[in-house]
Order: sequence, then C-alpha cells, then structure tokens
Amino acid sequence: MRVMVRSNSTVVLAFIALVVFLQWAQAVLIPITLSVFLSYALTPIVNWLKRHAKLPKAVGAAATLAIILGTVGWGLNSLQPEALDVLDIVPRATQKFSLAIRGNPSDPAGAVEKMKKAASEIEKAANNAGTTTPTTGAAAQQPRPAPDTSNFKVRDYVLMGTASFIAGMGQLVVVIALVYFLLVAGDSFRRTLIRISGDSLTKKKITVQILDQIDRQIQRYLLVQIVSSALLALVTWVAFAWIGLHNALLWACVGGVLHLIPYVGPTALVVITALVSYVQFDTLRPVAMVVGVTLTLVGAIGLLLVPWLTQRVGRINAVIVFVSLLFWGWLWGVWGLLLGVPIVMAIKAVCERVEDLRPFSEFLGYEEKKSVRPPSEDVDVAA
Repeated sequence: MRVMVRSNSTVVLAFIALVVFLQWAQAVLIPITLSVFLSYALTPIVNWLKRHAKLPKAVGAAATLAIILGTVGWGLNSLQPEALDVLDIVPRATQKFSLAIRGNPSDPAGAVEKMKKAASEIEKAANNAGTTTPTTGAAAQQPRPAPDTSNFKVRDYVLMGTASFIAGMGQLVVVIALVYFLLVAGDSFRRTLIRISGDSLTKKKITVQILDQIDRQIQRYLLVQIVSSALLALVTWVAFAWIGLHNALLWACVGGVLHLIPYVGPTALVVITALVSYVQFDTLRPVAMVVGVTLTLVGAIGLLLVPWLTQRVGRINAVIVFVSLLFWGWLWGVWGLLLGVPIVMAIKAVCERVEDLRPFSEFLGYEEKKSVRPPSEDVDVAA
C-alpha cells in the first residue's frame, strides 16, 4: 500500500510539473506543435508533386506553401473593400445604441435621465451615512487628495495592438519556415524514430503503427475541419445574401474561419452577426432571421456534424473531446482550442500500442466493433 501511494503521488507530481512546463514554454511549444500538424496535412500534396510532377521535395514544398499563401493573400485582397465598409459600422452602431439607451428624445425622463437621478440619490445617501463630526485645526484644513482623472488613452492601446501584430507576424514567419523544413525533411525523422525505438523488430513495428495512425487521424481530422468550414461559409453566404445582409461574403468567410475554433468560434459568429444585423435593419424581423439562420447552421454543422465526424475519425469519446478542449483552452488559449483535439488523438494512438498504457486508451476512446491490430502483424518497417 505504501508503494502504491508513493507511486500515485509521483505520477500526480509529474503531471503537475508537466502542466507547469507546458504553460511556461507555450511560446515555443505552440509554433512547433502547429508546424508539425500542418506538415502532416501538407505532406500528401508534396508527395503527389514528387511522384507525378517529378519535383524535388524542396521545390514541391516551396510551391505548395507559395500557392497556399498566395491564395490566402488573394482572398484577403478581394475582401478588402467589404472589410473597409465594415469600419463604417462602428459609428453607426454607436449612434444607434445611444439612441436606444436614451429612448425618445422628446421625453425628458428618458432612461439616461432616470439612471442619473438614481445615481445622484445613491451618492447623496452614501454621503449622509458617512458624515462624521467635523474636525478643527490643521486636520480640517488639510486638502483631500484629488480623484484620479486619468482618461482613456487610445495611443497606448494602438501601441499594444501594433506590438501584438508584429509579434504575431514573427510567429507566423517561424511557423512557415518550420513547416517548410519539416516538409523537406520528409521521412528522415520517421526513419530516425524507427531506428532508435529499439533493437527488436516488434518495437520497430509498434513505432511504425503509431506513426501511421497519427498520420491518418490528423489528416482526416484536418480534412473534416476544412470541409465543414467551407460548407458553413458557403451555406451562410447564400442565407445572408437571401436575407439581404450587407457584406454577406465577408461575414461568411469570417464564419468559416471562426468555425475552426471549437465552441468559442461559433458563439462569436452568432454575436457578431446579431450586432451587425441590428445595426443594418430597422425592424426586428430580419435580425431574428439572421440570428436564427446562424444558430441553425452553427448547431447543425458545428455542434452536431463535426463532433460526430471527429468521434468517428479519431475514435475519441465526445466527452473526452469537450474536456480536452476545456483543458487545452485554459492552458494555451485559442491555440489550445485549435490544437487540443489533434494532441489527444496523438496521445491515444501512443496509448493504444503500448501495453502498459492500454487502460488510458480505453478511457479516451469509445467501443467499436473494429479492433486494433496486434503488434505481431506484419508491417513494412522500411516504409
């Protein structure tokens, strides 16, 4: 019993130390993890260019990244007029919200006036309750400290935003460079892991199976995310254009990007479209239509279809997916929400093939008829 207690305590302390390390080193670990997963997604394209177009991996990787970055840049440039038009929403929204709060201008007892009157009454009551016997002498003549009248400084927030933008661009350059090097390296890391995994053929086979399973599951998961985001953007664009929402294409693209962030992204999309439609339309009917369509599409695609496909692709319990998103979101923020599910898939793939970790694999997964191949099956180690 003492040995068991000591062993469990050691495991708990090691887990706490691991969590602290992941939090402390997130500035390094997040770009590396993101680059590894992106290289998994782009490897089939580079291999296809090598087989059919006879391009070396260095040229194929550069061409793939150039096409992707060029497509993203062209899309952003195409949406630039609509994005500039969105900036006009801010003053209109401020004016409309101000009128809504003040109520009827001809009514002197509007909402703002009532709030001011209530605040003055509360302040008067607090002053009367806190009145004490007046002091005499130097204490009575001592001036009171002036209240803090610091104003909102836009310049500070602009500088902070500029610094964050520069840091983000630096991280993006690091990720792109690391993805390129991983694509050029190809199977060299794979062969190295197989070579150092052990001397016996069984251990090498287990390593190959783990790498193959991680490769398949991550590629399928990324495919599910990309296809579902494109589907949501397309259907949202058609629905918003039919309702008459301005800049429907822009908001559809924003919805497709936000869809990549589980749970938080769809919620942000509902809030954004509700505010935009409220600013544009004068009646509540089109606003209710926009919100209803967004909720329907987000619920059908983001909360039903994608979790079901994720469970089928990764063979992970839906509850574990939700809990892992909570954990990685708390640990790494938005990047944790994006990378949490692939990380859990990789952990489950390792636990399935290691005998001592099989209970963790059963805890992460769900029952299915198809069983995992035993390590004794023939696997092409030289692959």
